[in-house]
Amino acid sequence: MIPASNHAVWTQIATGAKTINSGKLAINLLVQANKLSYESDRSPANVKQLAAKTYSFFVQFEKLFSNELAKIIE
Repeated sequence: MIPASNHAVWTQIATGAKTINSGKLAINLLVQANKLSYESDRSPANVKQLAAKTYSFFVQFEKLFSNELAKIIE
């Protein structure tokens, strides 16, 4: 169900190109942290790191956020 770690959706989320509207605090904190980091450093290395962090988050909490994940990858 989770797209591969190299799927474009993780980069899109990390850079804010794909927005996530969630009532879940953990997801909102992840999005906010990504936004702040991306705004201060738009380098490809940072984007790659943010995308990997986002992917890892959803892998770790797949069962808790399965509904949100389904909406994200639509």
